[in-house]
Amino acid sequence: MAEQTILVIEDDPEIRNIIQLYLQRNQYEVALAEHGDEGIAMLEAVQPDLIILDVLLPGRNGFEVCKEIRKVSSVPVLFLSCMMEEHDKIVGLGVGGDDYMTKPFSPNELVARVEAHLRRPFLLGSPSNRVEKIQYKGLYMDLLNRHVSVNGTAVNLVKKEFELLRYLGSRPGKIFTHEELFREIWGQKSYNDTRTLIVHISNLRKKIEPDPANPEFIINVHGVGYKFNAS
Repeated sequence: MAEQTILVIEDDPEIRNIIQLYLQRNQYEVALAEHGDEGIAMLEAVQPDLIILDVLLPGRNGFEVCKEIRKVSSVPVLFLSCMMEEHDKIVGLGVGGDDYMTKPFSPNELVARVEAHLRRPFLLGSPSNRVEKIQYKGLYMDLLNRHVSVNGTAVNLVKKEFELLRYLGSRPGKIFTHEELFREIWGQKSYNDTRTLIVHISNLRKKIEPDPANPEFIINVHGVGYKFNAS
């Protein structure tokens, strides 16, 4: 497989250089940007497989930059931030981020998370359980082409939202715990971090459910997790 490219948008040169060093040691191509506007301008030329995005950037902050990225790309976005409040993490995931790490961070853990995010599409699409197209009521999923529509209208899902929908939708009726879903979609243990999953499920429901407050497709199983309702 060709080398994958990571775009790092980080204004601190020391942190930027450390990230670059560890990613290159693990055979990733690395593109660097010092602020959000520069990173956005590089998107088309670089075509990154994943973006590492600092939150506290000069000019537009990382949350605002992520919103701009989501207008044109579903590439995974991993936030880095010195803000440790749960609210900040919820905001980051709510604007389209896939993951959120707080500073100071372990460079090895950062690389492990990058690897986990980039590994998911290949594992979830393995030939042994591949389903090409799924349709329930007005919800249509073309899994090979990553196309989702509701009542004929295309829906733009970020990468983790699509993977959640694909994983649940291809296994209708099966109940998955929070831990199982986190492990399968994020490629790591949740360590009781259910907020990340809950925010992504909430965002997904807003895009595919006729009434997100009373979901028809992605159903809560109280005290356990979620299932996809195909009845």
